[in-house]
Amino acid sequence: MEQLGIEPKLLLAQIINFSIIIFVLSKLLYKPILAMLEKRKKEIEKGLALSQRMQEEEVKLKQKQEKMLDETRKQARMILEEAKKQGKEAEREIVNEAHKEAKEIVEKGRLELAHLHKEMEKDLRKESVALATAMAKRLLVSVMKEDKQHQLLESQLKELESMKE
Repeated sequence: MEQLGIEPKLLLAQIINFSIIIFVLSKLLYKPILAMLEKRKKEIEKGLALSQRMQEEEVKLKQKQEKMLDETRKQARMILEEAKKQGKEAEREIVNEAHKEAKEIVEKGRLELAHLHKEMEKDLRKESVALATAMAKRLLVSVMKEDKQHQLLESQLKELESMKE
């Protein structure tokens, strides 16, 4: 080997030195770096798995949210329909009540008008009797004697009173 320019002692020293460097590097640097890389790989895998689960949960939550929104919309529609029905019923009741009140007012007006009409007829008869009596007195004074006037007046008043009733 010496002919090739290789010295065996030097070669042996280099092999030993290389082995020591490999041993030191593998113990001090290579294994800790590999362990750190493996740890980092596991953390990344956990993060990816967590991210995947979060996405699945997000999809599930969106589906639940959509279902809840649909259900809420249905309930809102039902509430609106019920409110419309109640509003229509209340409207009918109010209109019916207004009609009843209007009929009552008209009936009261008719009764009052009839009563007023009767009162006016009574007053008119009284005034007519008074006027007729006054006219008869004036006419009778000049034509008849006093005692005949009284008899005639009494009979006529009785007749008028009987007509009045």
